[in-house]
Amino acid sequence: MSTIRRIVIASLAAASAVALTACDSEQIGAAVVIDGDRFTVDDLQNEVQHAERLEGFDVQAAGGMPAFQRTVLTRHIQHEIFLRLAADEDIQVSEADIDDAIDEISAQAPGGDIDAALAQAGYTEQAFRAGVADQLIAQAYADETGADNAGLTQALVDLGDQLNVDVNPRYGTWGEDLAVSADTGSISEPAS
Repeated sequence: MSTIRRIVIASLAAASAVALTACDSEQIGAAVVIDGDRFTVDDLQNEVQHAERLEGFDVQAAGGMPAFQRTVLTRHIQHEIFLRLAADEDIQVSEADIDDAIDEISAQAPGGDIDAALAQAGYTEQAFRAGVADQLIAQAYADETGADNAGLTQALVDLGDQLNVDVNPRYGTWGEDLAVSADTGSISEPAS
């Protein structure tokens, strides 16, 4: 093997080692880490693929694949923060509560059918139930504390800070607007 080739291989190996050590070991293979819990890239892709199979869903209408991935991540992170809020405030939301709320939402939809609207927005049944649970937690928190929207938002931002939400730069960054934005720290893979 030529000396130049050995130098190139050694340089690439060193560059790879530096790149890997720059990444948090918890973050490797994760789309997001929340309070030490990993939501993996595979988990994200499974959610996205499930949504893509919904009749009437069009990923391009949802802003394209990177934007929809950020939407799915945002929903996941928000749900985890709402679950922590519920635990901290001893708010109980049962599956029956979620079913009742879904029945009320469906009753307000034309013909009582919300499936088409949910599919267009890329909401799987699981994602929709999580979103309904979040709204029930928000309402219970407001009822208990008297918090308005600004107070609830601040409580969620504070909890997000406590949970140390760490989004893989490939997908963007988590911000105080409680969403994953296209801003990214990755040179090699921009989020947009």
